[in-house]
Amino acid sequence: MNETLLLLTALISTGFILVSWKMGKERLYTVIIIFLVLISIGGGKIVEYFGLLTNIGNIFYASVFLSTYFLIERYGRDEGLRSIWIGVLGVIFFLTLAKIGVAMVGSETTLTFSNALDIIFNSNNRIAYASIIAYVLSQTLNVYLYVYLKKKFGGAHRWFRANITNAIAQILDSIVFFTIAFMGVLPTVNMIEVIATGFIIKIVFMMLAAPILRFNTLESEESSGYSTIVIP
Repeated sequence: MNETLLLLTALISTGFILVSWKMGKERLYTVIIIFLVLISIGGGKIVEYFGLLTNIGNIFYASVFLSTYFLIERYGRDEGLRSIWIGVLGVIFFLTLAKIGVAMVGSETTLTFSNALDIIFNSNNRIAYASIIAYVLSQTLNVYLYVYLKKKFGGAHRWFRANITNAIAQILDSIVFFTIAFMGVLPTVNMIEVIATGFIIKIVFMMLAAPILRFNTLESEESSGYSTIVIP
């Protein structure tokens, strides 16, 4: 069951990225924020895939990286770096307003719902902090490394640089996020399993999803306004 839902999540996330990209880069910023919010809220949920433990946020995080590659391919390094802080501000804005709403005294008629919100938003501070810190560190590495490989190989080898960059940056993300989020909560053995399983999922997702970067190339060829990409 979980494996089927994992596949469904991957398909929907990939389609969401592609459709949003066709609507403009501003929509892609929104997609990044949505994925980060999903991680900050649900990243603390541990599940099993193929008998191995990990959390539910791995596809969302890999999707953030894929979205960033679309931005870099078309607009260069600065847009990739800008997306980092847009994502961070979006998550902070959401969590701040959510906590204000949760702090309001609820009516007895919605007591069950109020208690559920208290659990979600008052017990996930550690997950939220972990996701933001890991995101800033790994995404910064991700952007600079992707730009370096793009300069080195030019317009070719998109699949290769997406997967190499993703693999290296996801190592940093997995270690930072899971250490901050789950150290002392999960036994060391389970912690290693959660990190390794999540890392594999993110690698496999990028291997299968990266070919859609080709759509960016096709669109560039059709529009002379986007035919040349300059990376400062």
